Amino acid sequence: MRKLALTLVALLVACGPTAAPARDPLAGSYRIGGGDSSIEIVKALTAAFTALHPGVQFDLNTSLGSDPAVKLAGDGTFDLGMASRDLTAEEASLVRTTVIGAAGTALAVNAQNLVRDLSSAQVASIFSGKLSDWSAVGGDKSAILPLIREKGSSARTTFENVIYAGKPTYHAGVLEIVGGDQMRQAISGQRSAIGMIGVTSDDPAATGVRIVRIDGVMPTKATLRDGSYNLRRPLYLLASRSVEPKPAIASFLAFVGSTDGQKILDRF
Repeated sequence: MRKLALTLVALLVACGPTAAPARDPLAGSYRIGGGDSSIEIVKALTAAFTALHPGVQFDLNTSLGSDPAVKLAGDGTFDLGMASRDLTAEEASLVRTTVIGAAGTALAVNAQNLVRDLSSAQVASIFSGKLSDWSAVGGDKSAILPLIREKGSSARTTFENVIYAGKPTYHAGVLEIVGGDQMRQAISGQRSAIGMIGVTSDDPAATGVRIVRIDGVMPTKATLRDGSYNLRRPLYLLASRSVEPKPAIASFLAFVGSTDGQKILDRF
């Protein structure tokens, strides 16, 4: 009888509730915001990190651009910011940077345009209005329609810094387009257009759009990395200098710098 009682006790213990798995101390929702130039890279990094830590969620906001990202990461509103340009000395005092790649500003034309190459001087003249017809640079005889991105866009800032040394002289006929996708649509829909688009890889052009070489160099993954394409800028993750990073954010940044994180960056 005693044996039977002990057996029953053992069965009850074996069938009893199992201990709940320990909660991941990093679990939670975290905000990353800024521009969209590095979004595919950031998505790949965050996806790999959440695979290791399923309790971690990242809310990615690409509607703001690089300028607000510095401020909002600096004061802790965002856990991390995304910027795609060099920082000023004042901005660098607010945030720490982690380099995750490089992006460029490409000059794109309609796919039917015959022009394949432009020099930096020709680009400056086109947007300043000194060159106004495609026939002057090897294209068909038609008036050039220059398109620029909105103020605050990293693609535009890089363009202005490289082509105009930070002091652009646009002529009155230049049209401003808000958003990279909208810029591609505008170029593909207008045969005489030329506009600036952000690039991070070898084949970023949309249907109906073709990128031209600038000073003989095409923006590719290799030329963006080695600096031979001049219209380029770094891609940063930004972390506050004044606000202590949450454990999950510190762990994520460590992952970005790890061997596994660098393998992901090498894909871009």
